[in-house]
Amino acid sequence: MSLIKATVTAMLASTMVACVITTIPEEPVASAEAVAQPPKVLSNRDITPYVPIVGANEEVVAEASLEELRQLQLITSNLVSALVQIPELQPSVVTLQVSQAQTTYGNTLIRALENAGFGLQLVSADQGKNYVSYGKRFSETDAGPITDYEIAIGQLSVRREYITTDSGIFPSSLMAVSGTQQVTDIVLNDAIFREQGGSGDTFISGVQSEDDANLRPVISEVDVNEFDATPQAKRTSQTTIFDEAKKRFFETESQRAPMDFSAYQRSRRAVLIFDNNKTMIMGSGNKQAVRMMVREYLPGDIFVVTACTDADGQNEGARVRGIRVEQEFASHGVPVDAVALAECIRASYRHESDNSEVPVEVVHYRIR
Repeated sequence: MSLIKATVTAMLASTMVACVITTIPEEPVASAEAVAQPPKVLSNRDITPYVPIVGANEEVVAEASLEELRQLQLITSNLVSALVQIPELQPSVVTLQVSQAQTTYGNTLIRALENAGFGLQLVSADQGKNYVSYGKRFSETDAGPITDYEIAIGQLSVRREYITTDSGIFPSSLMAVSGTQQVTDIVLNDAIFREQGGSGDTFISGVQSEDDANLRPVISEVDVNEFDATPQAKRTSQTTIFDEAKKRFFETESQRAPMDFSAYQRSRRAVLIFDNNKTMIMGSGNKQAVRMMVREYLPGDIFVVTACTDADGQNEGARVRGIRVEQEFASHGVPVDAVALAECIRASYRHESDNSEVPVEVVHYRIR
């Protein structure tokens, strides 16, 4: 409304007290250009790596800076990598409930949970026993501005403080974990923060229990220098971070206590065949074999996986294949402590360069 029109309207309103206007005609549109607005362009960047499939809010992500998105992805990678090492929260068997993300942190967190392999269910409120709640708190300290990030799932929670520098974002506290007794088994790959580079900065690394004050954490220091800076395209991917965390978990579970087979009898044996010694892909045939063994599983049974048959008794690739088979059993609901990874068997029939089919033996044992 123009200034002249506003003045005339005010004068009429002051004199026409008793008038009742029943219809106010709309002003004619001067031209089509007055109503045809160009679409709002929120981002000309690829935001796909930061947008979840479930509960996404693309507008919020598109309005965030690329630097913020990368830092949040690093933080959520760090926090979720701790979650996947908690026995009560194994991605292959746990479904989490989430609400639609309202913040950038929420979007990157839900995307991280998806990349970690969790099944997600979208709910309208805090519904479900595995509902994911999260928070971000900012504070100013003598060390500078610090932001505290937290994820809570039921009684379980992980929390850590981070500080932003000219180089990037780094942990400024230990990872605080509550709701599980397996805190000491969680191992953090804090070396991923080095890839941002730095100027001789140092931060602490380790995990502490918020439930048991007497449990002493193992604390180490991580130094960051300028030569540590890694191009963005060559930095450790989020999926790789989670894969490594899962492998550490299964290794820990396999080594937790030696099994006494004197009380068991051998029930069934299956040999899974991988296409070559590089692949981690199970394939439909191997998956079917695992399903058939799971059908016969009873509480108290154990499965022993032997993947390593190398001349020197050590083979990283074979160990990873064995862990992949353990994960397949877990995805069918078999308890993690019911599947054991056997020690390497010394053999001499395979050469390092041999890329032929690779066998992985699984033996089903049942209490006598």
